[in-house]
Amino acid sequence: MKRSGLLCDDLIMAESGSVMLVEDLVSTASVGIEVLAGGGGLGREVLWAHSCEMQAPEQWLGPHELLMTVGLCVPANPDEQRGFIRRLDDAGLAGLMIGDHDVAPPVSEAMLTEAERRDFPLLLAATETPYAVVSRHVAAATSSSQILQVLKLSKLYQVAANADDDFAGLMAGLGALLRADLRVVDSATGITVLETGRAQQGARASERRVRSYPLRGRHAAELILVEYPGEPVESFILVHLMKVLEVTIDRVLGAADARAQRSAQALAGLLAGTQPDEAERILGDSLAGGYQVAAFAESAERIARGVALRELPVLVGAGRTSHLALIPLSQVAQIRELAEASEARFGVSSVFIDHRDVGSAAEEAARVLTAAQFSGRAWTEFEGTTIAVLSRSNREAEEIIGGVLGPLAEGSDGARKLRESLFAYLRHDRHWQRAADELGIHRQTLSYRLNRIEQETGLSVTRSADIAAFWVAYQAWESVRAAEG
Repeated sequence: MKRSGLLCDDLIMAESGSVMLVEDLVSTASVGIEVLAGGGGLGREVLWAHSCEMQAPEQWLGPHELLMTVGLCVPANPDEQRGFIRRLDDAGLAGLMIGDHDVAPPVSEAMLTEAERRDFPLLLAATETPYAVVSRHVAAATSSSQILQVLKLSKLYQVAANADDDFAGLMAGLGALLRADLRVVDSATGITVLETGRAQQGARASERRVRSYPLRGRHAAELILVEYPGEPVESFILVHLMKVLEVTIDRVLGAADARAQRSAQALAGLLAGTQPDEAERILGDSLAGGYQVAAFAESAERIARGVALRELPVLVGAGRTSHLALIPLSQVAQIRELAEASEARFGVSSVFIDHRDVGSAAEEAARVLTAAQFSGRAWTEFEGTTIAVLSRSNREAEEIIGGVLGPLAEGSDGARKLRESLFAYLRHDRHWQRAADELGIHRQTLSYRLNRIEQETGLSVTRSADIAAFWVAYQAWESVRAAEG
């Protein structure tokens, strides 16, 4: 971003070498600096120093940079002062130094409290202290060779160029070059998208310095930087590192979102009764052991992206009344972990085998979600036995139809007449005359057909157990034909 030559002058660009801390400036008597708040952050490094009077100085300054102002950029309202400190700290600045001048607004208690809470150094420079003196002290402490930074920067871009699509290799290379640990977290899901291995396994936790910086690409993300003693990541390098990671994370999350879109289209196809090629590409043979469908009402983007980032063989998309996830049994534990980390509630179907039953599984999952809305549980699975068990599974329904109706399930005209006569007889609670009237036949004709039905199926139209089997087969027939449209 271009800096204004009038209102935002670069007073010094720190070079690699020994690093000045905020406490070094404070302890230098000749510069006359007083700590107003945020004393817990005096160990922050000062690598650059800027005088800036623009209204949003965090847009012009970066990590480890000290903002020096006579107060023109400081808001007067206490709430706005609190937000001002928050923005500067979120941008990674080393601290804020205000000159003791009449143009500066009074420092409010809210501003002091926020700086103290964040350990963000809020400093007051004496009226007679020239900012150029501060700059010279920073320069004297950081006046090593700039060539080393340029060489490291060149190596950084070389690592990025050579990595191509090997994102793990890129992170490993960056970690080795900077001798630091890097982790990039997707802001939408909280999932770690990119990370390095440990740069220094033996370093104690107390010796490590952890910083976080927002990555401002097309996709919101956060860089977690872990530095080790004697191996600080200079501000000059950090700015370029963040740009490399912004481009990389946009590629990774862009690919994940494209995968999520294909997943949603594949699930829509299965719900419509087809088997799209994309579903087979994503799921592979993972459905062999069965699957469950989960219905959920919140966090749809987060769940879809989380599944896509982990490249799980799971389909996520929109259902008729809620969002859905088709989950092979081998992936249930991972989806449950993702669900419990989100704020969504999940209703989960029983286990299904045939891909043609996705619609039935989705309806069952939606019913479970509705029933569990006041349970307080994030993950509720179907319990018990579905009453209309055959209507939930086309495969099971077809097996029962064939096993009970036998020849009556065939497509011939004779089989159709016998089947329709049986179903009318069942619908009218075995009342012969009403069934005959519906069919438009004589009662004796119905009697003849019922005898034929007993001969063809080996079951009785009067025995309770056989009537129950006929009724279940009838319900299964209706379920399958409804699914076929």
